[in-house]
Amino acid sequence: MTTNAIAVNGVDKIYGSGTNAVTALQDIHLEIKDQEFFTLLGPSGCGKTTLLRLIAGFEQPNRGEILLFGEHIEGLEPNQRPVNTVFQNYSLFPHMTISENIGFGLKMQRVDDAQIKATVGEMLELVKMQEYGGRKPNQLSGGQQQRIALARALAPKPKVLLLDEPLSALDLKLRQAMRHELKQLQKETGITFVFVTHDQEEAMSMSDRIAVMSQGRVQQLDAPETIYETPENRFVANFIGDVN
Repeated sequence: MTTNAIAVNGVDKIYGSGTNAVTALQDIHLEIKDQEFFTLLGPSGCGKTTLLRLIAGFEQPNRGEILLFGEHIEGLEPNQRPVNTVFQNYSLFPHMTISENIGFGLKMQRVDDAQIKATVGEMLELVKMQEYGGRKPNQLSGGQQQRIALARALAPKPKVLLLDEPLSALDLKLRQAMRHELKQLQKETGITFVFVTHDQEEAMSMSDRIAVMSQGRVQQLDAPETIYETPENRFVANFIGDVN
């Protein structure tokens, strides 16, 4: 039986109240399997980043439940969840070396120094950046910084890695190379990846399954080929139509 890494059941998210209320997510139901590369795909403002933030714990749902490997996580603080997030802007600490950046989360968890050093070495090798440990983030290119942000997020061995449009700041050629690397990383680590993007080609080339979102709802949840060949409604057909 396949274990679900994440189950989202009947989740609503509303910002504001009364006449100013804005519904960001409406009755979201989805299951993300363990060790899956799962993508939330849709145009700006469709609710995909809000859903990611609910899983991460940066926001709380107004209704519904979110389970991580069968445990309820609504109400838990972000640092109490075995989940890590990679943001669009990398968020590396400029005053720390690359090695210190990667080890930061482990240090916060009071892991001993020898273990931190070993894990940092392992992570640098994983993202093919072994010789960069002593440098500062401003000495790296955008693509290199992105790899370090990934290494830092993977170092505490989270059960789920959330990726919020992590490639959007890179140029096209680098983006295409990083897609391949991300897919490879996910296979090597066996960690469940939940990836947010508005780029259809990106979603199609990397994902095991995709949830296409529009106006706070999931329009279709399927494997890339199924979405491509048999879109369930006009929105999905038009949105995927750019690559279809």
